[in-house]
Amino acid sequence: MNDRTVTRVATAFGLAVLCAISVLRVTRPPSPVPATAPDTVFSAERAMRHVEAIAVRPHPMGSADHDRVRDYIAKELTALGLKPQLQVTTAVGTRYQAAGRVQNILAWMPGKESNGKALLLVVHYDGVEAGPAAADDAAGCAALLETLRALRARKGGEPLAHDVIALFTDGEEAGLLGAAAFVREHPWAKDVAFILNFEARGTSGRSYMFETGPGNRDAASLLRSAGDVTAGSTFTTVYRALPNDTDLSEFATLGVPALNFAFADGVERYHTSHDDLAHLNPGSLQHHGLQMLALAKKVADGPLPRPQTADGVFFDLPALGLVVYPVGLALPLALIALVLTVIVVRGRFRDMAIGAAAMLVALLISVGVGRLVNPTGPGMWSGLSAAALTLIIVALNAAVYLVARRRAVEAWYGALVIWVLLSVATSAMAPGVSYLFTWPLLFAIVAARSRHPIAMWAAAAVTILILAGLAFSVAAIMLGVSGTGAIALAVVVSLVTWLLAPLVEQALGSEWRGVASVAAAAVAVALVGAVKAKPSAEHPIPTALAYVEDPRAGQAWLGTLGPTNEWTRLTLGATDRGPEWTGAVLGAGGRLVGKSVRPVGLQAPTATLLRDTLIEGARRVVFRVNVPNGTTALTLRALGAQVVRTAIDGRVADTTRFRRHPRNWATLYWAVPDSGAVFSLSIPVGAHIDVEMASRGPGLPAMPGIPIPPRPSSVVPAQVGDVRVGYAKVTF
Repeated sequence: MNDRTVTRVATAFGLAVLCAISVLRVTRPPSPVPATAPDTVFSAERAMRHVEAIAVRPHPMGSADHDRVRDYIAKELTALGLKPQLQVTTAVGTRYQAAGRVQNILAWMPGKESNGKALLLVVHYDGVEAGPAAADDAAGCAALLETLRALRARKGGEPLAHDVIALFTDGEEAGLLGAAAFVREHPWAKDVAFILNFEARGTSGRSYMFETGPGNRDAASLLRSAGDVTAGSTFTTVYRALPNDTDLSEFATLGVPALNFAFADGVERYHTSHDDLAHLNPGSLQHHGLQMLALAKKVADGPLPRPQTADGVFFDLPALGLVVYPVGLALPLALIALVLTVIVVRGRFRDMAIGAAAMLVALLISVGVGRLVNPTGPGMWSGLSAAALTLIIVALNAAVYLVARRRAVEAWYGALVIWVLLSVATSAMAPGVSYLFTWPLLFAIVAARSRHPIAMWAAAAVTILILAGLAFSVAAIMLGVSGTGAIALAVVVSLVTWLLAPLVEQALGSEWRGVASVAAAAVAVALVGAVKAKPSAEHPIPTALAYVEDPRAGQAWLGTLGPTNEWTRLTLGATDRGPEWTGAVLGAGGRLVGKSVRPVGLQAPTATLLRDTLIEGARRVVFRVNVPNGTTALTLRALGAQVVRTAIDGRVADTTRFRRHPRNWATLYWAVPDSGAVFSLSIPVGAHIDVEMASRGPGLPAMPGIPIPPRPSSVVPAQVGDVRVGYAKVTF
């Protein structure tokens, strides 16, 4: 093996090691701490006993198991010497068309220097109907109980400086209902000065800090106290633009600093029956708890309210930990990079222009390849899919770079120009994202100026450690290696390949054999991924069936609430779109896909008119809806007239912050009390309205002559699971 070959192998190995470190540091959670650890330390092993008690069965609002979990948490809080209280009220969501009878659990831990301001620790204890919700959010509940225990175990029982409020919200899965009720009605809401919320969107992985409140530089700086964090202002900037919500969306109206955490690996099991104890990674729970306990002590022992700051730019790096600086520095840093780039490329503008043009062509081709990547099912979340796409994009961009190098020796300078444009643009328009471009660029400029191997590898280390893990987590964990996720991964890999082009060329050589070998490796990895990406117990297919019956019409329909698959086709046989009334189970409209079946005599909701008056230039119809026993949720849909105002159990619905405004009024009411739920709908004078009602309960009824085959291990109930629905319609 000659010196050139040794250099190529060593360079390729070095780049691969940096990529592996970058990916592992954003995907691998810490090891769980055993129960033998000191009392003041957070132990996932101790916390797991709470998960075992909570995640026995599904516990959505309106179920008996929901009340079992409520009583367990209250008992554990009492055992810690706290005095839990219940906030029982009707909650009306402000983000979604949802309402329900919530039962929030609260406990107040007084501080020694209380000034009326408190830290709020938030998790939710309800779950979806399909699974036991071990990760989402029994893990959060367990982390909060273990954190409270550790805080109570402080030396001499010394309290923190400020009060701590523990809030186990109800109805998060139903539409952030418990959080809305706390903000809207609970007297403690006015005392909240800082919020920490803990969630899950999978069953494994690190607990990312992905969302903040307003003016986040001070809050982000507090994250340093947690030590081992995964956070970046890119997450918070992008999340603000997404149509996603957690309880923190309701708390946003309080206008106080906040940090939101979630682990998201294993998203295939999210909201399914596989969100269970067997699939929950104790390391993810440990990471939740490490951050919760450290930040609780830091915030509650520090000044409250916190100093007001603008947003910050922040990201974490090995050895350095969390880097935080004012958002106002983003543009000056980018302008410094611009000046340095001009100094480096001066006199080589032809090479720069050829390189920039070639890089733009490679970027466009990379986007096209990303658009073509469309694995389904398990392949979307496969690390092998991400690796295969990465390798093919590296090969493609390296090939274009080699072509450019034959016409321009310093084609690399074109990459510096493209990067500096991205740095300036993001610093001006989205400064929270700017560090992704500015810091790798600054190190690359130094490398371009000195051409020293140490400078080259420093640039590679900073670039790869910042970007490789982020790109992998976005594609393979958050969005999937398909569509937007695949395009994002392809773009990042293309940009990195060009910024590190000298090292990439050193690893692959200036001949085509190196590029061909990377392309061949991409094909091999893709083939292995395709073989492994089959539905299985570890990569299940989510399903949900619904039996819907209209007793008055004597009609019934059995259908699927999601896409069809081999199991649903075996169960349903030939399918068709159901009649319009079957769409009531879907809430927003549409029709159930399935088949007509013989009715089994299911009960349906009933409506009683209470008042019909003319108020404020509108006809106001007030009615009560009662539901059959065993109902967890009630769907209402109004047709025939525009609903201009809604009140539910006397609480006016605030629609100004709704995510969506469907053409027809609809709402979902959870945990309907025995006395019923009261709705007030204001419609135009002289108009009439049809109100469709669908009461939903868990499980399919016995249907003579229609056997339901058992699900194979590769098929799992998801979201609402299998449900029975009674339908009725009333005209006012």
